[in-house]
Amino acid sequence: MTKISIIIPVYNCEAYLETCIRSVFEQSLKELEIICINDGSTDDSVKVLEELRKEDERIILLQQENQGAGVARNRGLRKARGKYVAFLDADDYYIDRNALEIMFKTCEKDNVCICGSMHMCMKGEEEHTYQVFAKETENRILNYKDYQMDYFYQNYLFQRKLLVDNKIVFPKYRRYQDPPFFVRAVYTAERFRVIDTCLYCYRMPEAATRYTTEKVCDLLRGLIDNLMFAKEHDLDLLFENTAQRIEYEFAYVIYENVSQDNLDLLKLLMKANRIISAEHGKPDFIIKPLRLILFSAEQYEEKLVQRIKSEGEIALYGAGKITRKLLQFIKDRNLQGNIKAIVVSDMEGNETHIEGIPVVPLENFSEKKDYFLLVTVGKKIAEEIAMHLNQNGYTNYEVIHELFGEMLLCQ
Repeated sequence: MTKISIIIPVYNCEAYLETCIRSVFEQSLKELEIICINDGSTDDSVKVLEELRKEDERIILLQQENQGAGVARNRGLRKARGKYVAFLDADDYYIDRNALEIMFKTCEKDNVCICGSMHMCMKGEEEHTYQVFAKETENRILNYKDYQMDYFYQNYLFQRKLLVDNKIVFPKYRRYQDPPFFVRAVYTAERFRVIDTCLYCYRMPEAATRYTTEKVCDLLRGLIDNLMFAKEHDLDLLFENTAQRIEYEFAYVIYENVSQDNLDLLKLLMKANRIISAEHGKPDFIIKPLRLILFSAEQYEEKLVQRIKSEGEIALYGAGKITRKLLQFIKDRNLQGNIKAIVVSDMEGNETHIEGIPVVPLENFSEKKDYFLLVTVGKKIAEEIAMHLNQNGYTNYEVIHELFGEMLLCQ
């Protein structure tokens, strides 16, 4: 009996593929099938798989033209014969050798269709462990509506019957096809378990290298899918998390891939904006990717430079990343002589000088009311700082535009 089918889409991953497959070989549960779908690789990925298949006949190799990971996983699902399925990307690998066995036994014992592991690893320069769930969730059966998670589906084991009977598949998107799949699977299951093991190691890619305009369109389609699903099923937490992903996680990826030759992206942005503004009851709300498109960075920069020149003596409020980036912006325009001080709420944990400019606490700076104060902090604390300045009788200030500050951080 095949207990678990491991489904692995493969596209140009020869450098990582052997590590990936051998991590499956090393699992203590042996009643596995390893379904590898070659998605039109142009490197030697197939050769690696063929060599590994000589060692272990549990490898099933399927071939298709490049259609994306979602299509490949769906093909793997149709081929699968295991009672449960798990999804592994070809550049990732499994960690704990007994994780799949424990997860399988947990599903059987507790009569749940889905089981996840408590931890997963992220690999950049080195491995570090990410706790997916709080410790108190261990050894409990959890309800999806209490958590409404949308990420890390690779960290779970799914009953194949649940997916097949409810026709739960991956949408044919080149990006963001896994959160819509995952949300529908766990919502349909209603209950799930997490166990204290670390199944999965995820290699984090450079986001900028992964997107094109077409892929960003698919990203938006996946995000909109989850917004609509959340609305239809009263999943308020999922809705807000997805809206926040558009507002913060993906705003610049979307903005940087806007093209005059592709109106689909703008149409999708407008659709997402309508959904979010209607749900929040704010008809005038504009999501950040659209705000970025409407915001004229060049005009703002020109206005800011003229203000710095005309004010003469200037101080910056804040000693964080935005301040340091703005100092470089000012230095590039030969205006550093205008900056006389960097002001902070208090000196605890702060340097005495940044780029040769003295750092002073606000209480010692308050008498310098003839200085123009440019507040260089993020949106989340800008209101708090403005209130703090007003309470201290300082009105000669301006808060740097939220979008300009974020653009500085992206440089």
